[in-house]
Amino acid sequence: MKNENSEMKDNSAQTSYDEVPYESHPFAQSHPDRLATLGRLFGMSPTPVTGCRVLELGCSNGGNLMPMAYQLPDSEFVGVDLSKRQAEMGEKTIQGMGLKNIRIEHASILDVDDSWGKFDYIITHGVYSWVPNEVQDKILAISSENLTPQGIAYVSYNTYPGWRMREMLRDMMLYHIRQIRKPEQQVQQAKALLDFLATHVPTENNAYGILLKNELSLIKKTTDWYLFHDHLEEINDPVYFYQFAERARKKGLQYLGESDFGSMLTSRLPKEAAETLRKVNKDIVSTEQYMDFLRNRRFRQTLLCRQEVKLRRNVQPRNVRDLLIASLVIPEEGKVDLSPGKTQTFRTPKKQTIRTNRPLTKSALAVLRAHWPRTFDLDTLFRKAVDQLQRDPSLKGQAVQGNPDTLAGDLLQGYTANVVEFHTWQGDYVIEAGEKPKASELARYQSQEGTSVVNLRHEQLSLDPLGQQLLRILDGTRNRAALVTHLSDLIKNGALNIRQDDQPITDQKLIQATLEQDVERRLAYLSRVALLVNSE
Repeated sequence: MKNENSEMKDNSAQTSYDEVPYESHPFAQSHPDRLATLGRLFGMSPTPVTGCRVLELGCSNGGNLMPMAYQLPDSEFVGVDLSKRQAEMGEKTIQGMGLKNIRIEHASILDVDDSWGKFDYIITHGVYSWVPNEVQDKILAISSENLTPQGIAYVSYNTYPGWRMREMLRDMMLYHIRQIRKPEQQVQQAKALLDFLATHVPTENNAYGILLKNELSLIKKTTDWYLFHDHLEEINDPVYFYQFAERARKKGLQYLGESDFGSMLTSRLPKEAAETLRKVNKDIVSTEQYMDFLRNRRFRQTLLCRQEVKLRRNVQPRNVRDLLIASLVIPEEGKVDLSPGKTQTFRTPKKQTIRTNRPLTKSALAVLRAHWPRTFDLDTLFRKAVDQLQRDPSLKGQAVQGNPDTLAGDLLQGYTANVVEFHTWQGDYVIEAGEKPKASELARYQSQEGTSVVNLRHEQLSLDPLGQQLLRILDGTRNRAALVTHLSDLIKNGALNIRQDDQPITDQKLIQATLEQDVERRLAYLSRVALLVNSE
């Protein structure tokens, strides 16, 4: 039974999210595959994602949950959200997609009880810090009581010390809008205050000004709906990590790890700092808390499991054997040099790097790059890497040095540096466009509504108008000539235009030639970003 205060705050939250819907997007870090991967690395036996039950608390309109349901048709997905408007929006899309394995309940988190059943994965993203203490306790209670024995719960939340500076800005904005009631005016005036501060607070020889400018630059990049809900809501309650871990412990949960595995490692710290932490800290919670102090961390995406689960904290290369591997790295020199002793730096599009001089590892990374976004198990990747080495003239018939365990150790290092991905499952996508290309049904449906679509790696992508129109017609019935003809007709009818030197192209022959090139180039792109499926 909710007390009067929590009921009032519950209704306030319901009203604000009905007035200004929170745009729900996919969060790859909360995907059951990510959770299962980390569970396996730490010695758990989580339920395979291809046949699991997933609960998301505060799911908005299902923008995170719905793509999972599409990707994993033999699993069951349940969402709950307090906003009637958002729940109805989600149900409308579910019906439009014809999805049978997902439902969104218009209810309070406080309504979830034993009758909802047990879940293998429980997700609470962007909710915990914005609800009353009673609801925070309920989130952790559900994450324990409704979790299967080898289940994993994901909870994201704001943390100190990093949120101290942002909290100060929040207080300033709340003061500035204290007499304004309409959300759009609140956002407008909050932005006006941020502009005022950015213009008039000096930064030269001013530590306060420097810190303020850094925070302002981040906040000013946010959308209006994000600013309203994440910074101007009535409740925003950050915690220190050790406090969160203690609250979870009292509910029968233990800290499993972070969704970003690499953030847990002291190896990312300066050597002296890492050695000191290893000496003085006897448990993982203390180590994580001190790393938050060092990094001024403001946000966590924490994984929890039941206390009785026995975890293996010392992750070994053998843990990689049961996982699938992918990577998009490329040598900084542009070409892989498989020569022994030649050290190369491999870099991802997001600038993460790893250095190695081992021919076997360089060959494996080249194989992964060539087949991206496809995944390989360790043994298959090892064989392909060896085959490539044996054909390389620089080795001159030398025996390949290393074995699958050697490769696994290097890949594990790559995983900690975010240059290699580990998975337990691969989406049903293809890496080459067939004769009659076909895009995922989810992406085609979303392209009817706008230019943002979700791929089969649970990532949100933006399309330009031509890409949007192309994606809509990739239903597996048209070859490339038919695709070009359809797009050309759209241009003739004024529904689409293509440009050269920032001017619309009107010459029909040039339109035809340009479209032929554009379609081929875009099909290659769509295959690289996991939007195409088998058309047979």
